[in-house]
Amino acid sequence: MTEIQPAHSTRGASSYSRWSKIHGGCPGSVKLSEGLTSLESEYAKEGTLAHEIAANTLDHYFFGKITPTVYKNLPHDMMSAVKVYVDFIINAAHAAGADVARNHVLIEHRFDMSKSVYPGLFGTSDAVIYFPKIKKLLVADYKHGAGIAVEVEDNLQLQYYALGALLSTGFPCNEVEIVVVQPRCGDDPIRKWKFSSVELLDFAADLASDAAATEDPNAAIIPGKHCRFCPAAPTKCTAIRDKAVAIAKTEFKPVANYDAEKLAQSLAFIPAMEAWIKQVHEFAYAEAVAGRMPPGWKLVPKRATRKWVNTEEEIVQYMKDATKKKEEEFYERKLKTPAQMEKLLSKQLGEGLRKLMESVSSGYNLVPESDDRQAAKLVDAATEFTKIEGNI
Repeated sequence: MTEIQPAHSTRGASSYSRWSKIHGGCPGSVKLSEGLTSLESEYAKEGTLAHEIAANTLDHYFFGKITPTVYKNLPHDMMSAVKVYVDFIINAAHAAGADVARNHVLIEHRFDMSKSVYPGLFGTSDAVIYFPKIKKLLVADYKHGAGIAVEVEDNLQLQYYALGALLSTGFPCNEVEIVVVQPRCGDDPIRKWKFSSVELLDFAADLASDAAATEDPNAAIIPGKHCRFCPAAPTKCTAIRDKAVAIAKTEFKPVANYDAEKLAQSLAFIPAMEAWIKQVHEFAYAEAVAGRMPPGWKLVPKRATRKWVNTEEEIVQYMKDATKKKEEEFYERKLKTPAQMEKLLSKQLGEGLRKLMESVSSGYNLVPESDDRQAAKLVDAATEFTKIEGNI
């Protein structure tokens, strides 16, 4: 009897950065998460729908398999975002000279590396395109999220997909290009990274080693920012909670000789704690809404806000009759922001507009040294005060 493969791998591409020992993840999270599923937020559900629309559209375009579904009541920017991805895939396939009949274009391509790399490594890549003339494999991933721009260079998830595509298609390949298409976030909606196909052999070795590490009964539980996406974090894992408690007990007083290294370590751990706190809250809220109230807690209505139920015309007419004032009295006039104004102008005219504005920072953000932004030049308060005194 053929064993039915589950829909998602416990060592899948999207969670690889979480369980990768080599890349600072938590190999113990795989066994700890067995039997658990992550909550799907409204944002995730929206992303799933966007992927479905994109896949159906591309399947119809390339293969004529599916009559595109007519979707109603979609978020206003969903179709325009999906179109960016769909157009990219179609244009890339044409540029590649891809032969659809020879599987040079694959949409929602499922692959399995259980025999070639390590048992249990399988997944589905959004799109794979083969360039037969130059022997290049392009692997694209659509990201619908608008919060954080996904980096493409050294992206573990995309390299996992690329390896799966390379091994499953069997096409002769000299170069691999991975692409993140994220229309709703960042200045550049399409981000690319190219590398030699030989480099995927080193990646395959790391992937196999990481997968094997998760099988160790004593696999390390390592808290970090990856806890945000771990199904075990809210209920089964105590590592991040213990780490947070330990940090909370550490006192930092300006007048004392505190340990600067400990302060730096505590700062570095804050994102992981914040992510864990958010996940615990989301899980508890979902349980409460489902009728499984955490002991000692309850749901209460949010503060009510008033909104209009009648049409704008009816509201304005009532106010005109009641106050005997003109219609413009009931509307606010507000100047558009510099960014909104720039969109109305050509690049040349935009240069003139920039003379009418200034960029003023509201303060500072404390970030790790690895951040790409340039460090601020701080002015010593005593020196600044001396300058002021000298001018009085």
